[in-house]
Amino acid sequence: TKADTYHTVGVIFFVLNFQLIMAGRLGVHGPSPPGWLLGLYWANICSALMFLVTFTWLAMHAGARATAGAAHMLTRHVRLPIPSPAMLDKARKTGN
Repeated sequence: TKADTYHTVGVIFFVLNFQLIMAGRLGVHGPSPPGWLLGLYWANICSALMFLVTFTWLAMHAGARATAGAAHMLTRHVRLPIPSPAMLDKARKTGN
């Protein structure tokens, strides 16, 4: 479903976010940038991480709800009604 695709995209962005945290650290391979720039960097990384947690949580629940809704539609609203023996007897009596 689409929700499962969104969940996959969210996990990919999680990986990219952690790559920025771990391997993309500022100031490791050269002089350290000013403190205000590092503050903006970490604020953006943390806000992106909070957004991704919310995004993947909602995508996971949307996928579960879509699967439950599909199962409900297939078993409740689409299935043909099976007549009871009383309904069959009534149909036989009216047809004669």
